[in-house]
Amino acid sequence: MFTVSFKGKSKGEVQLERELSLLAIATKGEVDLHHRCGGHARCGTCIVTIESGIENLSEPLSAEKRILAILKAQPNQRLACQAWAQGDLSCLVGDEGKDLRNGK
Repeated sequence: MFTVSFKGKSKGEVQLERELSLLAIATKGEVDLHHRCGGHARCGTCIVTIESGIENLSEPLSAEKRILAILKAQPNQRLACQAWAQGDLSCLVGDEGKDLRNGK
């Protein structure tokens, strides 16, 4: 069993027994995490900053890497729709995401 904590604009803590994407965890914990593309790594609006436990996330795949590069994301930032939690971690939910489909 492990815990994922959300801080910042939207807060919550979720206990898990199996790995899930940060977006699915946020939904499960009723944490408001903005996402426009439905979790397909196309818009970048679900970007979160990992405060601790980044080693407990899945490795980013090519689609996520591409969006993170476009967003000029920091090394501790991930797309919640693509990052799968595998252990304890804490992340910051903000509104720094950008919808790449609309250029906003």
